[in-house]
Amino acid sequence: MAINGGINNMVKKLSNILYMQHNYCGQSCSVVKCWQWNIKRFIMFQTNKTIQDKYAVLILNRPISQNPDFVKSFWNNASVRMAVDGGTARWDTFLNQLPEDVQKTMKLPDFVTGDFDSLTEDVLNKYKKKGTKTIRTPDQNNTDFTKALMELNKHCQQENLQLDHVIAVCQNSGRLDHILANIQTLHLVKVDNLLNPNTTVYILSDDSISWLLSPGDHVISVPEETRQHRRAWCSLVPIGTPCESVTTSGLKWNLDNQELKFGELVSTSNTFDGSEFVKIKCSHVILWSMRVPHLISK
Repeated sequence: MAINGGINNMVKKLSNILYMQHNYCGQSCSVVKCWQWNIKRFIMFQTNKTIQDKYAVLILNRPISQNPDFVKSFWNNASVRMAVDGGTARWDTFLNQLPEDVQKTMKLPDFVTGDFDSLTEDVLNKYKKKGTKTIRTPDQNNTDFTKALMELNKHCQQENLQLDHVIAVCQNSGRLDHILANIQTLHLVKVDNLLNPNTTVYILSDDSISWLLSPGDHVISVPEETRQHRRAWCSLVPIGTPCESVTTSGLKWNLDNQELKFGELVSTSNTFDGSEFVKIKCSHVILWSMRVPHLISK
């Protein structure tokens, strides 16, 4: 799949957007650019169903490695379920590994999208016959992930549906260009207005979750199991352009008005100091990632 060029210019453009976010997870907390983040509102709702938000799940073309019990609940409670091209076969494989009585409780994908270059006709027709809507998106100027978000946006507009979150289930392993293309899509969401501005897109990979932090102040709630896990980790990575100034609290190795830049300092393999919240102030867009151990534990 082709990846849109000019990511450096795009990230610079995104860094200059005065963007206010008002969903429950990225809730605006003042008149300046400030966001509060709480992933427990959508990936840990099994223990607190009263605060469940509206979200969509996209299955991309990588093996589904998460705990089956988590995936079952996460999938069935989504407002919209999509399988993206070869991700349809991945979902079908996951489904077939479940006990037959459990398979019957699983909801169908609402949509299967993509150019279908990595999906067999047999699997595609299987879901067509079951009633899943299939949408062929042949445009090669965007990835299947990007095009799936475009179709999701059309659906939300037609149904007057406001999503709080969109979570793409994938793996940050395999082909490096695919990994970078997924991060590119996160940028395109804001730069090209692929979704409602109050909707945040996340990448769920194995037992980690990643999303973009726009310029401004961020308060990230750290789940207790993450804080207490001996192999907990997190990272702050500038993508496309340096982040001239980052200040943090709540990390083992905090930053104090420091620049994040490839070739110099990049904060990978950081971890937490036990605080309930991590606070980040950044001048430019950065990619935040953190471990959520229960996603793959039994």
